[in-house]
Amino acid sequence: MRTEPTAQEIDEPRKLVGVFSATQTDNLRWLFTSLERVFAVRFEQAGSVDPKRLDGALVLGVKHAGQAPSGIPRLVLRSGPRARERPLAAEQTAVVISEDDALARPLRGAQIIENAALGDLPLPLPDSGRMLASAERRAVWWQSGEAPAALCVSAYPLAELREGEALRDHLRPGCFMQLLPLLHFLGLLLGAGAETLPPLRASFVIDDPNLHWPTYGFLKYGDMVDHASEHRYHVALATVPFDGWLVNRRAASLIRENPSALSLLMHGNDHVARELGRLSDRDAEPSIAQALRRIAALERRSGVTVDRAMAPPHGACSEAALRAMFRLGIEAACVSRPYPWRDGLPAPTPLAGWRPAEMVAGGLPVLPRHSLSLSREDLVFRALLGQPLILYGHHQDFADGLDLFAQAAGDINRLGDVRWGSLSEIAHRNYTTRRAGEILHVGMHARRISIEVPDGVRALHVQVQEPLGGAAWRKLSHPGGAEDTAFRGGMGETRLESIAAPCRVDLALCADHPLDPTQGARRGRRPWPLMRRVMVEGRDRIQPLLPRGAGSKAQSRGGR
Repeated sequence: MRTEPTAQEIDEPRKLVGVFSATQTDNLRWLFTSLERVFAVRFEQAGSVDPKRLDGALVLGVKHAGQAPSGIPRLVLRSGPRARERPLAAEQTAVVISEDDALARPLRGAQIIENAALGDLPLPLPDSGRMLASAERRAVWWQSGEAPAALCVSAYPLAELREGEALRDHLRPGCFMQLLPLLHFLGLLLGAGAETLPPLRASFVIDDPNLHWPTYGFLKYGDMVDHASEHRYHVALATVPFDGWLVNRRAASLIRENPSALSLLMHGNDHVARELGRLSDRDAEPSIAQALRRIAALERRSGVTVDRAMAPPHGACSEAALRAMFRLGIEAACVSRPYPWRDGLPAPTPLAGWRPAEMVAGGLPVLPRHSLSLSREDLVFRALLGQPLILYGHHQDFADGLDLFAQAAGDINRLGDVRWGSLSEIAHRNYTTRRAGEILHVGMHARRISIEVPDGVRALHVQVQEPLGGAAWRKLSHPGGAEDTAFRGGMGETRLESIAAPCRVDLALCADHPLDPTQGARRGRRPWPLMRRVMVEGRDRIQPLLPRGAGSKAQSRGGR
């Protein structure tokens, strides 16, 4: 038995959407309730509300199209079978999104596979209409008119959200056309009152390189600096704290003098198999504290700043490890799944993977990342949701040169005006805004953010995303002092008055039980991490000298 999610509290009235359909299933109502948590709207069955009060109309099935009042935004969808009646066999169709200016920038020109069965348009495309998407050389989604009274029509039925599913399950390659037209419609309905998402931000993360030499495997840091400048991208090197004992001057200077092209972040501690995934409440804090001490020593030796962001080796990370990171001051984790300790379990919330980041383990954001070697179709949806565009790989991915960087950067830069930078820079911009007169509403999806406050704003209302499992912060600090966090409906909210805009405001979540990595229990030295790092680094550095194919076999035996 699922618990209905609680809608976010907002000060402004919500836009009222009338749903014109025969009936609403439990799964449809769950979909609407989940969407109400992220959009300032309320869905009501049309027969239960005065039509004059409606701000928009959602029509499920052409037979109800005549019931919706004109003069308001309307979305007409093809009626479809209920979830239990859906065919088991998927039909793959390439959906081509148009370049129409009415669409969000990341969508324009995209071509994405859809598995849902393609039906007929409930209303034909008129001469005055604009085709928003096509499949099999015919229109499957169109719009007529502009936002105040636009009519949108799609040949796909509306998605239904079943138990254990998340909204994000219906906005991904292979399954998106049953939700995307509704998201576009809600954007038209809300207009200037819609939430402003973070700007497009991107970075490549390469696991394992260190500062022992100006190269690592197939990567040459000097060549990467020149190539990144030419093709407009940034590479964050995820370095193992254990490797910080040795620093090459040339390697350090390349990182230090080219911050727009290269940066460092943390990659585990010792980098033994699933080391962060195996950490319990007893040993997580000593291990993460040791990693931070090693990184601090590396910074002293090299003069290079290392981002307090963690890319767990092999993507394995326990909740205890994430909680220790939050208490020890780490700013973010970077993992391919929003809840890495819950692999194989149903989504704990319908909004899992929907926000710019997932707040977990008391208040640590998890920034999503995606493998360089996999299809990049999902980047369109990540950009649409305001999520960072982080692609990761390893040195052997560049055995044939740096062209893979150029190709991937081109795919990302086509999505819009992308800001490339380090993981810290990405995390600090991870917030949403919504302006209401002199008040700027800020949705905080990070533990530290830097807000550029526009002219005319006199107050900030900052709402912090509730972490899975509950919050573990005691206050939200800012340059003007510290405001105690007041909790409202499970969400932490702080109000900062008398803002002298335009200005920049820095905010940070303070852990309720912060830890100092220089204090507390120390881990003893163990021979296996040293032996493993010597073997792995030796393998990586010799791989470019081996005949083609021999290195990849050794790599597969070593595991990542």
